[in-house]
Amino acid sequence: MLFGGQAMWLVLLTVGVVVLAAAMIYGTMRNRQRTLSERVLTEVETRREYEREDRDPS
Repeated sequence: MLFGGQAMWLVLLTVGVVVLAAAMIYGTMRNRQRTLSERVLTEVETRREYEREDRDPS
């Protein structure tokens, strides 16, 4: 029974690594498809959010 538990952990860890790798590849590929205007918009909105956080009194 002990071997069965160890084998289960090995399978779960392997599946977890595969899922994480797939998510990272998906994110990278999706990010490459963004247009210049989308990247500029992201930068502008990120700066605005940082400014809002700096002004936040809490």
